Amino acid sequence: MTGSYLFDEQDLSRGSLADRYGGTEPVRWQGQVVQPMYCEALGADPTMLSLTLRRAAPPAGVIGVGIAVSVLSGHVVLDGRRLRGVDVWTEAMSGGVEVELCGAGPDARFTLTPVWMGADGTAVSWTGEYGVLADRSEDGSPVLRCSTGVGAPDFAELVVAVGIRTAPTDESRYSGALYDLGVAMHGRGETDQACALWGQAAGLGHVGAAYDLGAVRFGRAEFDEAERWWRAAAERGDVRAMTGLAEVLDRRGSPGEARRWREYAGQGSRP
Repeated sequence: MTGSYLFDEQDLSRGSLADRYGGTEPVRWQGQVVQPMYCEALGADPTMLSLTLRRAAPPAGVIGVGIAVSVLSGHVVLDGRRLRGVDVWTEAMSGGVEVELCGAGPDARFTLTPVWMGADGTAVSWTGEYGVLADRSEDGSPVLRCSTGVGAPDFAELVVAVGIRTAPTDESRYSGALYDLGVAMHGRGETDQACALWGQAAGLGHVGAAYDLGAVRFGRAEFDEAERWWRAAAERGDVRAMTGLAEVLDRRGSPGEARRWREYAGQGSRP
């Protein structure tokens, strides 16, 4: 894996999985890539992180398992307080729970790490045979399969589905209203009026409006504008816009960049 150090699974001299981590880089174990934590970037808007329990099977001697949520260059909002992180246990995740995260700069990101509680009630992490296998559900959202540090590695001890969405703000509600009105205008054939409304919504960060503007401009062969709006939406993670942007770039003689955007679209992730 380019840019990552995958520890040779045949070399057992480093002991436990925790001993093999050279920091935040993954290791390879029984043909699988195991991470010490799951990490994603945070945007400028407040983010709602949802954690939903799929399975909990703590090993003997462990009285509780959970996920430690931490924010780098930002904070967790909990009961009006700003915290660097919080431990979320299975009791809270059993029906699904949301945590508000706020980034404070361009390098803001959050991490999710397995945490467990021993018989003495102490929360423990980053030791023993702990680690994370990050899969994807059918809708493309992350599913974390976690092993605690107790006993042999077992990634069925804790399985959690992760959801990420932008927290609604007054600005996002306004942009959504503009977008919906634009959709109604477009449905009546008033395309120019729809584009004017979508332009306002996209200027406020509405991804769907940016995508629709790109689609209209592409249909009119206005490729400069199509690239502008599809790029804006693609950089915010819209897979449809990534595919459309690749088409525009191909037409404009940039096959290398077009290929990269198609790869991002295939992975369902933004650069």
